[in-house]
Amino acid sequence: MSQEWYEEEEEDLVEDIYRVWCKMPFWTAFESSALIHQCDPSEQIEIPSAQRVVNRTRTLIERHCGTELLPGSPDKISPPILLPWAKRMGLRINYPLRACITRSYPKVRRHPDLASSREALLARVAELEADRQKLADDPPPNFKERQSLLTLVLGMAVAGYTYNPRALRNAATRDIVDDLERKGLPTVTQETVLKCLRTAMEELDWPPPEEDGDGQPKVSPAKRPSRKRPPAGR
Repeated sequence: MSQEWYEEEEEDLVEDIYRVWCKMPFWTAFESSALIHQCDPSEQIEIPSAQRVVNRTRTLIERHCGTELLPGSPDKISPPILLPWAKRMGLRINYPLRACITRSYPKVRRHPDLASSREALLARVAELEADRQKLADDPPPNFKERQSLLTLVLGMAVAGYTYNPRALRNAATRDIVDDLERKGLPTVTQETVLKCLRTAMEELDWPPPEEDGDGQPKVSPAKRPSRKRPPAGR
């Protein structure tokens, strides 16, 4: 169908053509492209500019066929799938054709963007997996610097202040705060020191779990709470 046909015929005849094609279970890439550009696939396209546009869109459809976004082969495309695909491609489908597809294939109203959403989700998963692999293969400089700083902090606390990560109470945190005050450095609280040390242990995965004679992690028995009453005040 050429552009002259539209200028000579009534609009309702164009919709009749859409209704006929929307009774078919599938279209080819060329038929899909021709209908999108308001040409009748059963007629020869006479205008060179229209031929070029239809051929470009046909090539685009053929390249996407077989993907999650546009399942099927170039010779067997389900018409409802063209709606989310065209929206994703920024390709305008005129309202009469869009409405005819929606009426003729009821499932398109329930899941208008199913293929598009699935394709977007798969693309996002692939992107995140690539980012994860990149970070695993080559951690960013700030990550390496953080690991080094945490190692220094934890090492000085253990070697210089006898910090025991398995002890319920530690005098090391108080000693660290006292030394900072004596040297005139900005003061921090014991809670802040303890939080930093725990963060270092968590990120460095240290210390390793204790093992018993059988090579199994040792679990210390929980202490029963004291039942002694505090002395009465005088």
